Amino acid sequence: MKPLTIVSSRTSTGSLLEVAGDLDHSNAQQLRGAAVGAFLSAGLLLVVDLGALGFCDSSGITALIAVRNHAVAAGAAVVLVAVPETLRRLLHMTGLDQVFDIRDTFSLRTN
Repeated sequence: MKPLTIVSSRTSTGSLLEVAGDLDHSNAQQLRGAAVGAFLSAGLLLVVDLGALGFCDSSGITALIAVRNHAVAAGAAVVLVAVPETLRRLLHMTGLDQVFDIRDTFSLRTN
C-alpha cells in the first residue's frame, strides 16, 4: 500500500487537490476532509488531479462522490483530471463518468 497524500492549493479558478497513493477505506475520509477545507463557492472550480493515484476501492469512489456533492452544494463544479485507466473504467461501468467531468489534462494558474 502506498500512503495517501493530498496537496491542496488555490488557483485562479478555485481549488486544486492533487491526490497520490492509494485511496481506500482506511483513508477515504482524508479526501473528504480536503474537499471541506478547499476554497469553494458559487462559480468556482475544484480540480481533483488523480494522475498519481495508485489504487482506488469502492470507499475511494464513494469519497469522490462526496467531494462532488460538497462542491455542488457550494455552487462549484468539479473536474477529475488524469484519471488512471483502471479508475476511468470503473467510473464508466458504474455510469459515474456521466456524473463527473473527466479530462485528460486541465490548464490552470495557481495564485
